[in-house]
Amino acid sequence: MKPELIIDAPIMGEKKIWVKKVNKPHFDHPFHYHKLCELTWIEKSHGKLIIGDYVGNFAEGEIILTSPGLPHLWRCDPIYYKKNKNLFTKAIGLYFPVEFIAKISDDTQSIHRYNDLIQKAERGLRFYGHTKLIINIKIRDLIKTNGLQQLGIFLQVIDILSRSEEYEFLASVGFKKASGINDVERFNEVYQFLLKNFHRDIMLEEVARVCNMSSNSFCRFFKQKTQKTFTFFLNELRIGHAKKLLQNENYSIKDICYECGYNNPVHFFNIFKRIVKQTPKEFRTNIFKMNLT
Repeated sequence: MKPELIIDAPIMGEKKIWVKKVNKPHFDHPFHYHKLCELTWIEKSHGKLIIGDYVGNFAEGEIILTSPGLPHLWRCDPIYYKKNKNLFTKAIGLYFPVEFIAKISDDTQSIHRYNDLIQKAERGLRFYGHTKLIINIKIRDLIKTNGLQQLGIFLQVIDILSRSEEYEFLASVGFKKASGINDVERFNEVYQFLLKNFHRDIMLEEVARVCNMSSNSFCRFFKQKTQKTFTFFLNELRIGHAKKLLQNENYSIKDICYECGYNNPVHFFNIFKRIVKQTPKEFRTNIFKMNLT
């Protein structure tokens, strides 16, 4: 699959936003980036999310903000790729230029808050709590309008996000943006391969061949671009999937171990505790307690 610098919003340098509605069986973009800021709302779908060097899960209601140039990949869970008329992916993408607020306002305080928000979004921001609930409602209202009314709601969204403290960074501080189209191509091929195969044994030589590199060259390239070893990244992907499965009490912890690509429950236990700072059992217990409160 050819990598893309996706320019699907014809508003560069203009004083307006562009609303993209996604309504399809599953997400189909490769690992990609934009020249615009992107605010994504997931109305319906769940799966895996890669932003920069972050790897984790996404679910319905997600609110994610990214600045230009930050590569990302949304991949639905396998069930969405089967012929199932009851499952559909729905999402909204709001695209706007970095200089958007400065071009329509001269309020110093607002511009400062906005610039701070965009700078933070260079690592990707996931919003939660009351902010997430309010923005879900605002975007539902926004897509029903147009013109000045739509712009007004969008400005409310930006104001809420710029004032909120209910967010988490996704990509690490040390993440370096891909320097060119060749880097994006390599990462896209590697990520697509891992997302399809992480549940089985994967040899380093096998992954290196995906991007036509030797094992040593691949390890250096991966560490240089992500600030993580390949092994650690693969474990993050597997443990992220394990955290999702642990929320379903029909799966035993032993079954989850094998489902996530580990052949040894003790090894799975140790890796999980190292990354999550809890044992799988403690994580599951805490999740169920939260659901009861």
